[in-house]
Amino acid sequence: MRVAVLGAGSWGTALAIHLSRAGQEVALWCRDAAVADAIRRDGRHPTRLRGLAIPAAVAPMTDLSAVLRGAEALVLAVPCASYRAVLRALPHAAAESRIFLSTAKGLDADSGKRMSEITREEAPGAEVAALSGPTFADGVARGDPSAAVVADAGESLARRLQAAFSTPQFRLYSSDDLVGVELCGALKNVVAIAAGIVSGLGFGHNTMAALVTRGLAEMGRIVLARGGQDRTLHGLAGVGDLLLTCTGQQSRNRFVGEQIGRGRALAEILAEMPEVAEGARTCLAVPTMAARAGTEAPIAEAVVRVLYERVPAREAIGQLMTRALKSE
Repeated sequence: MRVAVLGAGSWGTALAIHLSRAGQEVALWCRDAAVADAIRRDGRHPTRLRGLAIPAAVAPMTDLSAVLRGAEALVLAVPCASYRAVLRALPHAAAESRIFLSTAKGLDADSGKRMSEITREEAPGAEVAALSGPTFADGVARGDPSAAVVADAGESLARRLQAAFSTPQFRLYSSDDLVGVELCGALKNVVAIAAGIVSGLGFGHNTMAALVTRGLAEMGRIVLARGGQDRTLHGLAGVGDLLLTCTGQQSRNRFVGEQIGRGRALAEILAEMPEVAEGARTCLAVPTMAARAGTEAPIAEAVVRVLYERVPAREAIGQLMTRALKSE
């Protein structure tokens, strides 16, 4: 299969490395010509995954038309905020009758739409799937044993991608729960920011365990209300990715929360980060999504208040702890 990976950040680069190892023909779209030149010259990304070799078979390109030429599958590894713009930049013919695999773990902050919904709006003739799970980019690029889930609405496309993209180092599971897989991937990033705040404030394991457990419950209410499946919540895209993102030191969303807990301003933190922490924008869409689904999202609401309404983090935690008592 010829695969076009759109986005040469850490995750896009890691996926290009993995897919090349899996025997696929890979073209990697780089927004920055200097990145493409460095990969072509040195066999390494100049700023991401330093020290990890990129197979010579991976073809870095800056011309979207060239990247898409002959590609059967498009792997979109771009931030949610630029996802629609990248789709609109594709040549019109390239947006039809192809496989689109979204790897973005977030929601459109304004509409609350999932990336598969945006893909269908911009490329109505395409087949659409999503990839999610507990995977840091460097581990996948190194070939550490890892697992993830690929989902589409009927699972037939997911099974095709599972067969084509799995290796002994990267095991893929298929799913027909596209809604649940995408929502879990987005919502866990919001909980991870809250987990980072807990850590940044200096609270211990009791607080972290309570936060992550109640975060999973909050995710579950929203996912099930929106048509997702319970098994997804308890699988790789749900609890698996939640644990990794809330506890892993490489988590960008946890990092944002830690810095907030230590008293820094959100704008300052984001300006210094080389890559996007999706939860910082996704959190804005979650309270509205929960309300429309007839459920509550107190953790997401607290994250919004702390990040955007200048509510002190300790005060927000106090508000969570003094909500009306209820049964579990």
